[in-house]
Amino acid sequence: APATGHSWYKYYTKEPTCTTAGEYYTYCHNCSASQGRSTEPATDHFWVTWKQVFATCTTPGYTEFVCGDCGADGGTTTTPAKGHSFGAWFTTTQATCMEEGMQKRECATCGATESRGIPKTGHKFGAWFTTTQATCMEEGIQTRECTQCGVTERRGIAKTDHSWNAGTVIVQPTTEQEGVKEWVCTACGMVRTRPIPKLTSGGTTAAPAASPTAAPTDTPTAAPTDTPAASTDAPAAETADKNGKGEKTGGKGEKPGTGETPAGPDDAQKNQKGDAPEKAEKSGSSVGRVLLLTLLPLLLIAAVVVLLLVRKKKARQD
Repeated sequence: APATGHSWYKYYTKEPTCTTAGEYYTYCHNCSASQGRSTEPATDHFWVTWKQVFATCTTPGYTEFVCGDCGADGGTTTTPAKGHSFGAWFTTTQATCMEEGMQKRECATCGATESRGIPKTGHKFGAWFTTTQATCMEEGIQTRECTQCGVTERRGIAKTDHSWNAGTVIVQPTTEQEGVKEWVCTACGMVRTRPIPKLTSGGTTAAPAASPTAAPTDTPTAAPTDTPAASTDAPAAETADKNGKGEKTGGKGEKPGTGETPAGPDDAQKNQKGDAPEKAEKSGSSVGRVLLLTLLPLLLIAAVVVLLLVRKKKARQD
């Protein structure tokens, strides 16, 4: 039969390690033949994971290694923090006119949240509307309202001007005293008066009192001084001629070279007589106005009383 051949195996006298070489002999299983001593290099470390911590959004991770054969420390490797993975912002509290709102967002990895404020919206006022009308005595008030929260703002309206009537002369002026004209505000009833200057000796009336529209005051204005009348102490020398023609002769009162004589007492009397009808007419119209204003209410009252009595009488008959 043919030879079977050697069947070699290793017989270690020193096992190799991660850091040191090993020694062994080679023998044949069949015949005990040997190939002698041989060496085997170090096997080197076989690193395995000893501990591992995964990185999060905010903290780094690390891994520790050891040799699976000899237990030697293989060191540590680290991985950086991954950071948050936030979604979109969503509103949790709506902003108002008076307070800020709030928004949040959430990390899809760890569930952490972030918040931020929403600025106030500010008031949204409508149009101004008048709540109290202004008068000539008091200011008015306007108000406007916020359409979001209902808060109101107010502001004043300036006083209006007085609404004066046309004015009434309550005291007629004469040559001796001033007259008085009165104006009444048709809105508030306030009364303002102004003096009317005295009449001049010639019977003419000075300019009427000014209207009180330009902010009248209660202080009466100074009355103008009377114009002095022409002196009538020196009458003209008048003599009737013998023929009865009544021609004026050149006496002491005649101005030489002009043929004119100064005004005498008769002229002054004529002027005064001419003024009398005007004064009487004004006085009469004033008295008539007073009588009309006095009698008209009385007549109205009498008519109402008569009407009531007639109705009462008819009611009794029915």
